[in-house]
This record gives sequence, structure tokens and C-alpha cells, in this order.
Amino acid sequence: MLRDQKGVTYTAAGIVGLGLSTLAGAQDLPGALEETVVTATKREASAQDIAVSITAIDGESLARYNQDTIESITAQTPSMAYSEAAGEAQIYLRGVGTNIFGIAADPSVGVHMDGVYQGRTQLALNQFLDIERVEVLRGPQGTLYGRNTTAGAINILSRRPGDSWEGYVRGGIGSWDRRELSAAAGGPISDQFSVRIAARHMQDDGYTENINPVAGVDVDDNDIQQVRGSVLFKPNDRVRLTLIADGTQSEDGNTSVRPRDNLGAAEVLGAAPPPSFGNIRNDLQSFNEWETSGLTAELEWELNDAWTISGVSGYRDFNGEFLFNTDGTEIDITRTQYAYDTDQQSHELRLAFDDGGRFRALVGAFYLKEDKEQALGLVRAGGRPLFASSPGSRGSFVIPSTNETEASALFSEVTYGITERLDLSLGLRYSKETKEDTSSVGAVFDLEGLNSSMDPLVFSNRDDKESWSDTTPKVGFEYRATADLLLYLSWSEGFKSGGFNSLDANPSYDPEELSAWEAGIKSDWFDNRLRINASAFHYDYQDLQVSTFINNLTLTTNAAEATIYGMEGELIAQPVPALEVGLAFSLLDAEYDEFSDRLGNNPDGTPRVLDLSGNRMPNAPEMKATLHANYLHQLGDGSSLILSGRYMYQSRVYFSQFNENEVAQASIGLVDASLSWASANGLWEITLAGRNLTDEDYFHTGVRFTSTSDADRDPLGIGSALGYPAAGRSWGLNFQRSF
Repeated sequence: MLRDQKGVTYTAAGIVGLGLSTLAGAQDLPGALEETVVTATKREASAQDIAVSITAIDGESLARYNQDTIESITAQTPSMAYSEAAGEAQIYLRGVGTNIFGIAADPSVGVHMDGVYQGRTQLALNQFLDIERVEVLRGPQGTLYGRNTTAGAINILSRRPGDSWEGYVRGGIGSWDRRELSAAAGGPISDQFSVRIAARHMQDDGYTENINPVAGVDVDDNDIQQVRGSVLFKPNDRVRLTLIADGTQSEDGNTSVRPRDNLGAAEVLGAAPPPSFGNIRNDLQSFNEWETSGLTAELEWELNDAWTISGVSGYRDFNGEFLFNTDGTEIDITRTQYAYDTDQQSHELRLAFDDGGRFRALVGAFYLKEDKEQALGLVRAGGRPLFASSPGSRGSFVIPSTNETEASALFSEVTYGITERLDLSLGLRYSKETKEDTSSVGAVFDLEGLNSSMDPLVFSNRDDKESWSDTTPKVGFEYRATADLLLYLSWSEGFKSGGFNSLDANPSYDPEELSAWEAGIKSDWFDNRLRINASAFHYDYQDLQVSTFINNLTLTTNAAEATIYGMEGELIAQPVPALEVGLAFSLLDAEYDEFSDRLGNNPDGTPRVLDLSGNRMPNAPEMKATLHANYLHQLGDGSSLILSGRYMYQSRVYFSQFNENEVAQASIGLVDASLSWASANGLWEITLAGRNLTDEDYFHTGVRFTSTSDADRDPLGIGSALGYPAAGRSWGLNFQRSF
């Protein structure tokens, strides 16, 4: 039957996009949109009843259409953008995000898995497995979520053991020799214990073909294994304890990259341009290998009908290593190596009061500890020399670093019903963070980088320790004009931790601060056949952490200010029970008020510093809109078909603060479609799906690298422009057997 998505457009991200959560039982088609229960406010509530801009996608839709990563939900989420570089996920909401690398830098979107904060950006690459729901909260979440949620938060919730035995087996094939098999099963083993286990294997050859006949490997490919087990203990009706263990292993040949101008040293030395967008000439045995594992413990204890204690503790481990063909050609110019090792533990305890009356309150405490190690190797094999004073030299920069982080917070949020229709919410969070960071910069005069047996020539060392604290408030009003119409107005602040320039010897930088006003509406009309949600927002963004040029040094510091304002809307309609149509859109104005940065040198050799005031911020498209439609048809034998389609339009996106066309993606329009069949008893389901049906060529991110450019062609030293291609047209055939 048609399943409520709270105004969310249904997507096709892994292979397609759309739809309906259940195809069986078409004879019971509802006459109205249904509710979606979310936990975005640390309590269960209808998404239509909370004063938060939120997009929620149920797990059945995610699995059916191969939406298996955070990137895959980007198209259907207003104001959301995603990039991936150097093995790190870069998530943006409403123009707020970061492209700063290093273990002492933090994201602007907080990702939480089963309530556990995922401290490293690499953890946002983890694939979805047996997911109940994904919630994307847009706007600063400084009170309930705290650290590093200036842009918003993403909650990923796995399926838990149920009161009866059930499960499924899924399989699929598709473009690029994709093979996938997953299964899950769970249920009670006694009156007090229930269990669930899920596993998945996915493999493909990648959407880019390496046509270099001499050497190299597949790129953009995947080889992923995942497993998760959970145990639910219910000693009585008021206590629930859930224990979760999970692990993921991923191996691939890294990603493809293409030159976008003629400044590269490889082109001067005879590198041939690939014949098509889907080809690359990769001369390296590049790779990207990582694994992560974790333990989670969740407690919910209802002391009585009004008071509840809840908490979550988690441990996560991440290890990764990769080798990247930085110039993207068959000529050995430069390569990039990374190695990561992260251990993290976190704990959160909450006490909530809600007796169904006018007053509701939540108080809590949070603690996080991270131990991180990182090593960067930059190998220069040709083109520009390693040192300007030694034109013939070749070699490698080697930059190891460590970082220890401790973060703690106390928070509270109370809601009081001033009248039967008007609620006032007040929130406050005090956060404190301490980071201790070490880093050294050295060089070895061979082409082995991190694998060199030589002792590096060390240029600089740093061992620093810094602490920061901040108080983030929130004030909100919610007015329920009718049972189906909610109006809200809020003012809140977000806090993002300070950090260090882990990949060089430069000093630390301070936290970012964002002050946000937001007004919104959530409404259902015509007996819940039409849903309209909309919001408008204004951000005052101070002390942005950016890479800039100060005192003859290029470093990350708090050198920018910005003003962001925009609006978002989500509309979903069910004019007849079998048809659903929807529209999600965002309009965004995100520009720097103050910002100067260096782009190469002037002809006389002095730094070329540009005033970027008025430039658009990276990954902040002015307009984004997604239109979708789903039609369900019941066959005579009781089985059902659903035809779905989606069109997503996105205006030009700049990938850097300099707003260059060579490091940008022009406006694009993407078309997805699918056809699904479900048996009358709901046990069998088959889906044929297609993504990017018009086979658009586009980049998901772009950069400039000075290490890949030619000194004669690039006399200003701005670096050669390179783009990371996105996937072209694809198809997938998936099946599921439930039990």
C-alpha cells in the first residue's frame, strides 16, 4: 500500500528511485497519506508533529532500490549535497559543510548510527545494512545533538529484534557486473530475549573502465562484506536493553579522476585524453581498503508513566589505507597515500519527563573520547620538482600525525504549553572539548612515500593541546492552528569544534558558530490526501574554518564570515488511492560576506590573494528540485505492479570557494525509473530499475592540485583542475523472498 514519506520524494539512488514501501495488499489501498514516526527529538513522535525540517526514508524503500549509502539519499533531500575525496565523506546541508582533511578536523553534519555519534568522516562511507529508517535533520542541532551539527544531523536506525520471527533474502544483479546478496532474520527466543542477525555482500566492477593496457586496476568498483547482530533483553514491560555488534570490510581500486584543463604535467609528457567520460587510463595499482567494527548498548527504563531514563554507549574502530592516482592519467606524475587508525568510545545518558500534560522536559549528559592516527604520503614522480630550489629532485612528502580528543556536554530542553495551541520550547547545551595533536612534516628522496625504508628529513614538528567550550541555546514556538496544521518559529545556535592543521605544522583554529532563524509550516489537507511542508531560514555564520593565506602561510583558520538564507518545500499528494505524486525543492543563497584566499602567485612571485566576498559557498546549489510519481496497479490474481519515476534538477555547483567553472558542475537533470511486482501474499517481490537513464556526464566533486600541474603551463601555480566523475546510466534487477 502507499506508505507515508512525510513529503519526501522517493529516490533512486543506488540503482533507482521511488516508492512504495509495500506492494502486497493492494486491495487495501488507503485513502490518505499515513504517518511516519521518527526519533529525531530523542523521543518518538510523528514527523508532522515536530518543529524540525526533516526528511525520513524507511528501510524497505532503501533496500529495494539499492540506496545503500548516505550519498544515495542526497537527491531526495532538499538542500543536501555530497562529495567524496581522499577517502572522506563531505556532507553539506543548506550550504554548510567542510572540505578540510585531517584527523583533527571535524564534519559539519553529525552522523549517528543507532544513537552513537560517528566521529570520523570516513565512518559516513559505511553502507546501509538492514535499516529501519534514515532521518535527515536540516538546520543546526546544537541542543540535543551538540558537537559538529552546525549544518544538521543524520540518524541511521537499524532494524531491531521483533516480537515474532520474520526475515528476508535479497539478491540482485546489474550494470558493471553488480552482484549482491543479503539476508536478515530475527525474533524471540524466550519471553525476555529476542535476537536479529543480518549480513550482506555486494560486489561490482565499477562504473569507470580502465583502458590502460600496461598496468592498473579497476576503479570505482566495490567489494563489501557486512554483518550485524543484535540482542533485545526485556526483563519486564518497563525495561529494554539492546546490544548491537557490527562490522564492515570494504576493498576497491579507489576512484577515477579526470583532468579538466590543460595545465597538467601529464599532458605535457604525452598523456592521452580518455576517449569517453566512462574511461580512464590508470597506471597505478591503486586501492582503497578499510574496515570498521563497533559495539552499541541502548537502555530504556520507564520509571513510571511520566519519567524515563534512557542512554546509549558505543565503541567504534576504523582502519583504512589507500593509494590514489592523483593526476588521473597513465603518466606517473604524483600519487597520494593515506593510512588511518581510529578508536572511539561515547556515552550519553538522558532523563525525560512527559506525563501527557502541558510540561515536557529532557536533561542529559554526553562524553566522547577519540584516539586517532593518520599518515599522509605525497609522492612526486614527475613534472614539478619536490623542492623549487632543486629542479631535478623527485621524492615524497611524509606527514604522520596523531590526535586525542575528549568532548563532554550537559544539555536540557523543556517544552511548556502556554495555551492549548501554543507551545514554548527552551533548550541549552554546554559543550567542552580538548584536543591534543602531534604532527611532523618530512621528506624522503625516493618514490615509496609511506612505504619508504629511508628515515625522513624532518622540516618541522608540532605538539599542541587546546581546549574550547561553548553554550548553544534554542528558543522555539509551535502553534497548532488545527489538528493538521503546525506553524513554528525558532532561533538556535550550532557549535563546531576547533581543530588543528594535522597535515602541516601550522597552529590550531577555533570553533565555528552559526546562529539560525527558521520559520516553517507542516500541514495535511483534504482528509490527508495532500501534504505541504515548507520552511524559510536565515543563518549568520561566523568564524568559518577555511583554508586561507595569512602571514605568508597557507593554513586552515577562522578567516571567513557568511550569510545564508533560503527556503525549502516538500509536497506530496494522493489524488486517487493508486497514484502518488510529489515535489521537493530548495532555494538557497549562500555567499561569503568576508573571505580572502590565495590562488597561486602573481607574475612577480608574490602571493596572489583574491577577495572572495560575494562568492557562492562550495556545494551550495542555488536551486534543487525533485519531482516523483508512483502508480500502483493490482492484477487479477491479487499481485500488484508499481511504476515509478523521478526527475531531479540541480543548478550549478561550485566545488571550491574560488567559483571557477573548471572546478564546478554545471546544472544537471537526472531521470530514474523502475517497475516492481509483488505477489499477492507479499512474500515475493521483483524490481527492475534504471538510474540516470539519459546517461548524463557529470562530476560529483572537483579539486585543483598544484602537485599535478606543469610549471610552464601553470606559471601562476594555481594547480591543474581535476574532476571526479559520477556514475552514468545503469540498470538493476533485484528480488526479495520474505518469510
